[in-house]
Amino acid sequence: MLARCSASSLSAVATALVLALPSSAAIVSLSALRDTTLYESATGALGNGSGQFLIAGTTNQPQLRRALLAFDLGTLLPANAIIESVTVTMHVASASVLSHNFSLSRVTAPWTEGASDAIGNEGSGTAAMTGDATWLHASWPGVAWSTAGGDFSTTSSAARAVGDVGFYSWTSAQLTSDVQSWLAHPTANFGWILRGEEGAPGTTRRFDSSESLDASLAPSLVIEYSVVPTPGSMALLALSLLVARRRRR
Repeated sequence: MLARCSASSLSAVATALVLALPSSAAIVSLSALRDTTLYESATGALGNGSGQFLIAGTTNQPQLRRALLAFDLGTLLPANAIIESVTVTMHVASASVLSHNFSLSRVTAPWTEGASDAIGNEGSGTAAMTGDATWLHASWPGVAWSTAGGDFSTTSSAARAVGDVGFYSWTSAQLTSDVQSWLAHPTANFGWILRGEEGAPGTTRRFDSSESLDASLAPSLVIEYSVVPTPGSMALLALSLLVARRRRR
């Protein structure tokens, strides 16, 4: 009797089951695996890989500051996950009555985080140490960026205004697309670069980093995803249902 079950019958039943069964939804929250500040410098010798803060924007001098942050998707997400939404949240640690726009863009080259640790408010950085990402280096002293200030997509993945002390979140369809792409191609996951307004001085913000003394203030990535049953498992279920139905006849 089993031989009489055509492939088309199994395919049709499997398809119907996939459409009928709801996907399972879940949420995961990740802290940044690594993060650092890029300090504009002609020599590229400034770093802050292990600092408590990340800085982005333009200083009063003016000099540029950009922050890198990356999250390890690891094994927390199944390979067949469908990313529904992505939210990046960061905590501003420096007070200001003004608001400026800050954007996240996908980094396109690998980078590392060193052990340098600037003092005070960390606005000027410190001497780079081996492995630090700097303005000129993806990994100091031997691996250079293709472009000074980091290699990243020219298209912003998300942007929002940032003001006084507190938590701020970025979410968008492009951020969701970024994570979906990294899930499919893990070796291309180099995280995002955070940039402030770079056309005028005095726009910097200081954010708490993953090395913050208060872990609850560290950058976080919240991913909402669903999982649709695989066609293989549905085909097996369809086969068992067909066999059971024929046995009842």
